Amino acid sequence: MSVAQKKKTPGLPKDLLTVADIPRQKIHHLITLAQKLKATRRNGRTSFPLKGKTLGLIFEKPSTRTRVSFEAGMNQLGGQALFLASEKIQLSRGESLADTAKVLTRYLDGLVVRTFDQASLEEWARHTSIPVINGLTDHCHPCQALADLLTIVEKRGRAKGLKLAYIGDGNNITHSLLEVGAKVGMHVAVGCPKGYEPDHRIIEAAKEEGLQTGARIEITHDPKIAAKDADVIYTDVWISMGQEHEQQPRM
Repeated sequence: MSVAQKKKTPGLPKDLLTVADIPRQKIHHLITLAQKLKATRRNGRTSFPLKGKTLGLIFEKPSTRTRVSFEAGMNQLGGQALFLASEKIQLSRGESLADTAKVLTRYLDGLVVRTFDQASLEEWARHTSIPVINGLTDHCHPCQALADLLTIVEKRGRAKGLKLAYIGDGNNITHSLLEVGAKVGMHVAVGCPKGYEPDHRIIEAAKEEGLQTGARIEITHDPKIAAKDADVIYTDVWISMGQEHEQQPRM
């Protein structure tokens, strides 16, 4: 989602909070645009659609790939990224989230928030007039899933009709993969241990979306079943951030 405009882009919500918020046809548009931007850079041409724009990053969780990708991406597209460590701003001294959000709106053209609670992310979005992008919450990781979709299209030529097997627990990544797979008509098979299934609301919403796109959603406790005849196999860490106290039972 572009942060080059403060006003809402036609057909897109102001914010990128979940994949479910994005209309199906706009997901295809985003992937096509990303391919064009990558090709432009790969061919040595310059394109600076975000020249003069500043993207703020507020991360309450550690990050390597997400932070670097946003900072590098803004730089490559002509803008700049401003990292705001949550413990170094007035928010850590008792200033309300609402007040902080309103102040940042005056300086920034977009804001990436990486936090724990989805409700906190939604509060950031309510109190800003600029786009707020989900850099990861405990609930979902939409930018990761969209980037994964781009990789699938680049490597396999398409996404629709392919089988994506996810092996692991039903975490934030799983939720976003279910959402994006349902939007583009994939067969998403999740192989997870009992008791670690994805949120049932996400599963049901993905199945309902699949009725319109031809997607198939499958949840199994057998990783071999999930991986059978898969075109893409995806896995994740055993212990997600914030779940360190569950290391023993998970292992």
